[in-house]
Amino acid sequence: MPAAHFRLLLSLGALLSSLSGLAQTESLGHVASRSGSPVPYASVGVKGKAVGTVADEQGQFRLSTLDRALPTDTVVVSCVGYQPQALPLSQLRQRPSLSLAPAATALREVVVRSKQGKQTILGHNGWSRFTALNFYTTRDTVPHDRLGREVGVLMPVKHRSQLESFHLYVASNQFSSVTLRLNLYAVQNGIPQGSLLQQDVIFEVKNLKRGWHEVDLRPYAIELAGHQQIAASVQWLGSQTVDGNHRYFGISTDLSPFHTTILRDKSQESWERIKTNTSLYFTAWASPE
Repeated sequence: MPAAHFRLLLSLGALLSSLSGLAQTESLGHVASRSGSPVPYASVGVKGKAVGTVADEQGQFRLSTLDRALPTDTVVVSCVGYQPQALPLSQLRQRPSLSLAPAATALREVVVRSKQGKQTILGHNGWSRFTALNFYTTRDTVPHDRLGREVGVLMPVKHRSQLESFHLYVASNQFSSVTLRLNLYAVQNGIPQGSLLQQDVIFEVKNLKRGWHEVDLRPYAIELAGHQQIAASVQWLGSQTVDGNHRYFGISTDLSPFHTTILRDKSQESWERIKTNTSLYFTAWASPE
């Protein structure tokens, strides 16, 4: 074979390989603040549908996770501390870089603890050896299917309470690291509504850990008014496995006709309600009204 012809074949092979690599490159969206810095773990959901994802630590997300939505569907991009942005999917595909404006924040009251206050527990501090809610479902085919999935509970708050710590009972865990977000919502007619938080509460469960996992909430100064119902959930943001094949991460739960667990796959999907008492709770300092 002439040398020139051989070099031409090599050049064509290199070009085809390059084009193939470009074809396989994942199209990404990006969420940033008005200052240009990434918004880590922003939720990206299609309104009213179980379609969406969560951005990574650099504010990037896979546009392919929205492929099951229609071009006219509304995509809502949100994160604690920012005003949500809603736009048609067709517009997002044309301009996949988004900028979120900061949310207005109310000045916090100076909290002086009453001597009559006391430590209290909000939620369920028991756990079951036999039943658990798992973040994996048989519908999941790729790791990012579970991004944005939430499991939580409805709970009453009888007294004005300042949250001190959050506790979650991990019943099963095959992951070297799982990154979760704690969400707190106001509740109206039994349905979670807007967020009660002003800062994102992100935490990790590491090294295949099972049992109770504690998160210190004192730096966040979270205070809840009395005589209200709230929803508390944990949301899947990311994970790392030991060998890439592990799937299971579950939270202990008990069957109970008197308690309500809430679930949803994506951030803009309707909530599902089941009658179980899921093992998550807060320690708090409760003060009389």
